[in-house]
Amino acid sequence: MSMEVVDKVAANPFPGLRPFQIDESHLFFGREGQSDEVLLKLSKSRFVGVIGPSGSGKSSFIYCGVLPILYGGFLTDASPNWEVVVTRPGGGPIDNMAEALIKNNPEYISADPEEKRIKRTIFSTLLRSSSLGLVEAVEQSRRSADVNYLILVDQFEELFRFKDGTDPNSVNESLAFINLLMEAVNYPDAPIYVAITMRSDFIGECAQFPELTRKINDSHYLIPQMTRDQKRRAIEGPVAVGGATIAPRLSQQLLNDLGDNPDQLPILQHALMRTWSYWAKYKDYDTEALDLKHYEAIGTMSEALSMHANEAYDELDEEQKRVCEILFKAITEKRGENFGIRRPTRLNEIAAIADCSEEDVVAIIEKFREPGRSLLTPGYGLPIASKSMVDISHESLMRIWVRLKNWVDDEADAVQMYTRLAEAAAMYQVGKAGLWRPPDLQLALNWQAKHKPTLVWGQRYNPAFERTMIFLEYSKKEFETEQRIKELEQKRKLQRARIVALVLAAGMIVALVGIVFAFIQMTEAEKAQAATLVQKQLADDNAKRAEDAAHYAEIQRDSAKIAQAQAERARIAAVESEKNALLQKQRAEAQKLLAEKNEEIANFEKQRAEDNEKLAQTNADEALRQSILAKERQYIATAKQIAVKSKEQPDKELQSLLAQQAFIFNKTYNGYEYDNDIYTGLFRALKKQDDPLTKNLLGHDAGACRILISDAKTRKIYSGGSDGRILAWTYRNNQWSSEILVDKRSNYLVYSLDVSPDGNYMIAGGLANGLSTQNYVELYDLRNMSAPPKKIGGFTFDIDNLNFTNDGKGFFARDNAGSSIKYSDLSSVKEVIKSTEKINSISLSKDGKKLAGTGNNGTLFIWDINNNFTTTTLFKTTPKTRGGKSVAVPLTGAGFTRDDKKLVFGDAEGIVRILTLDNSIPMRVLSGHTSAIEQITFNHTGTFMATASYDKTVRLWNLSQLNQQPIVLDDHADWVRTAVFTLDDEQLLAGMNSNSEKSSETIHAWPTNMKTMSNLLCTHLTRNLTQEEWEVNVDKALTREITCSNLPDNK
Repeated sequence: MSMEVVDKVAANPFPGLRPFQIDESHLFFGREGQSDEVLLKLSKSRFVGVIGPSGSGKSSFIYCGVLPILYGGFLTDASPNWEVVVTRPGGGPIDNMAEALIKNNPEYISADPEEKRIKRTIFSTLLRSSSLGLVEAVEQSRRSADVNYLILVDQFEELFRFKDGTDPNSVNESLAFINLLMEAVNYPDAPIYVAITMRSDFIGECAQFPELTRKINDSHYLIPQMTRDQKRRAIEGPVAVGGATIAPRLSQQLLNDLGDNPDQLPILQHALMRTWSYWAKYKDYDTEALDLKHYEAIGTMSEALSMHANEAYDELDEEQKRVCEILFKAITEKRGENFGIRRPTRLNEIAAIADCSEEDVVAIIEKFREPGRSLLTPGYGLPIASKSMVDISHESLMRIWVRLKNWVDDEADAVQMYTRLAEAAAMYQVGKAGLWRPPDLQLALNWQAKHKPTLVWGQRYNPAFERTMIFLEYSKKEFETEQRIKELEQKRKLQRARIVALVLAAGMIVALVGIVFAFIQMTEAEKAQAATLVQKQLADDNAKRAEDAAHYAEIQRDSAKIAQAQAERARIAAVESEKNALLQKQRAEAQKLLAEKNEEIANFEKQRAEDNEKLAQTNADEALRQSILAKERQYIATAKQIAVKSKEQPDKELQSLLAQQAFIFNKTYNGYEYDNDIYTGLFRALKKQDDPLTKNLLGHDAGACRILISDAKTRKIYSGGSDGRILAWTYRNNQWSSEILVDKRSNYLVYSLDVSPDGNYMIAGGLANGLSTQNYVELYDLRNMSAPPKKIGGFTFDIDNLNFTNDGKGFFARDNAGSSIKYSDLSSVKEVIKSTEKINSISLSKDGKKLAGTGNNGTLFIWDINNNFTTTTLFKTTPKTRGGKSVAVPLTGAGFTRDDKKLVFGDAEGIVRILTLDNSIPMRVLSGHTSAIEQITFNHTGTFMATASYDKTVRLWNLSQLNQQPIVLDDHADWVRTAVFTLDDEQLLAGMNSNSEKSSETIHAWPTNMKTMSNLLCTHLTRNLTQEEWEVNVDKALTREITCSNLPDNK
């Protein structure tokens, strides 16, 4: 579609989710003839309540139906001059009314902020002084005696929705606000009329206020549901006013999708707004009608709102998305099974729940309330203060936006777990329940790890947040203690089992010895029996022989008996002696076993004591470590706070002292060495001190410095710009000086420079005569710059990305037409790479063996120079859907790391990716930039990377700690084209686009060594912080320190 056609497209005639404004009455259709009845009621009672369901168009009806007729002099018994005061109750109904009464006063408009605050306070006090406060306030602000005042209270239900029933002040303010309105309309001859708009589901709340109830009963207007023909006029009327036409089938489809639910009217307006925007951008010809294809492209009424909300969400960075989720969870709530309701919440409360600043929350609200969105209130252009109520603009957002539905369900589950936990804590406190154990304990710990509940969040649902968290922590510790005790008991049982086994083994040994001994005794007894038999036989033989000598035999028998008795006594004595010996042996072995057992028990108790001692020492060490960590965190947080505070100080001495103290705290207490806040504080302080290290480089005319390169051989920085100049920069005696190598040439643009590896030659390329089809490439001899350059032809478009080969015998160049990469041997030129995709940039590896290129369709290429430029595709971005179409995300700048192991590349949306070429590490994605990455460069030690972007910033990344936030360099006002580190890595230079006439805007310089910056800062100072300055700006709870040791201590 041509630009001429785009310029003819009328403004979008549909407001979306917000109401129509009074200046849009020409776009308001469908309720013709209904305004007269409202004005009749207003004329009769000086009060009218316009009541209807959510989304029925009450506010639009008043603004575009009633007010234009009122201004036209419809009320014949009143003056035709009207002052309409529009207010909404919000969280402070009386304060809001005070501001509405005076905001159109010329004196108030021209007053400064402090005077405005005083005037608002005076009017608020006047309104609160009595029930006639509104009458007195109108009299004071009345500019003419014949002016009537219409007090229009829009969204009157906010008086009940925002009221805190537990806060007596909130309840009293609601009553006082209603009394002000009622007294004003009842006061005789007061030129005050009151109109309110209110959702019908809040009509029951009015019964608390008898006078208000009577007024509503006497004079109200219930918004009727629109007929199908009225809805058709509401669809087709604005289209006609906007100078377009709508296909009948689209009107029919919209009416069918709308149905009879009045709640869908804002959804219809939103879908029509989105359809018009899509039609205006993508229509095929100027007179094409809005049709089904445009309506379906935006997702129809069922999906348009969800897609629109997702567009706003996708514009946020990761941290903003986290806060966005918490924001919407805070202002919505799930009741029952699937019933979602709005829960308006103050800005400061949302910030506390999200653990972020109010400014961070406001930035997200702005995304969702900008013109054409209106998804959050307060509406676009209205100021947002700390106590402002934030709300979704319509309940339908909870039903249609899928992401919000999931958030609401997740929040409901989190609240359910928290309330269960809080109830258990309360029961435990009074002794009616025990501590939690798995699985409930594990579920609660998982909930705590996932949601990270804060005090403010918890108190929304149960005030005993601290008790609940202590209960959970105590349950966890008790369970862990029980587990440790069980482990120790298990060890003790195992030890006892070992001891019992030893005792049983000893008993078995004793029993075995007894069995052996009994066997020996039995053997001896059998031998004795055998011997006795032999003796008996011998005795018989002797008896026969002794028959002849009876007397002699008798003597022998007596002798044998005596001998036998003596042998028996000896045997018995031997047995007794052996038994005694065995008993003594058993006693000795038992004593030994008992001693061994006692020794084992003693060793076990000793080991347990040592373990307990080690555990106690470990706990003490951990407590000490946690104490040190807590102290470090406190000081680091203080360091960041005073670093931020330093930037706001008008006095440069105090600013420098605070920045220096922030650096000292951060370094002393192990803060991140390259913290962005600390760096910015030091840099801004040095800048205000006019330190040479922060001075910009003067030399190029206004326009832009397009290219910066460094050369190790000549130890110089070279720059080229839109003025056609090429300068050589040298840093001596703490300042930069330049030498003009090529002076200003009219209509010459220098796009690219490179110096040969030996430092003898420079190649320059760009545009001639300001035309993209007239390029130039010139080769200069740096040893003899008086000689004219050698011109190298063979290029068809403007030239960019010049790269000398490692042998210095040629160079590669990218034809800015896009798809061609050429090589020159310094005489002739040949095309070495022809791509089907436009190439946006190229980069040569440090070893000279590979070329990398980024494509306009999101492809990352790498070409093997030594292998006939074989092409490998390393990466391709995922296309995004925009306006119903799949659109590629172009890749932009790229560069190899110093060791050639990684390739870093950016895209048009500001995303930076780090790809390890051997795929040993997953690709790293870095976010932060919000626009295209123009150039990526590395310092000479390979520890830092700088990314230059069209978002007007340079970001300095620590490659060894990519999880940390980068240093953001943003003290300039335009695109960043190029960046380079100095040879000693002590400074980073960046070339800027500039529309300013100041040449100092073209090359900026930043120091990179924070220790050097700190040392320099103290040389500019004459004193240290006083005790009073320390207490005000640092922390009176912290002991004052000497910031600069080289300066006197001026307490």
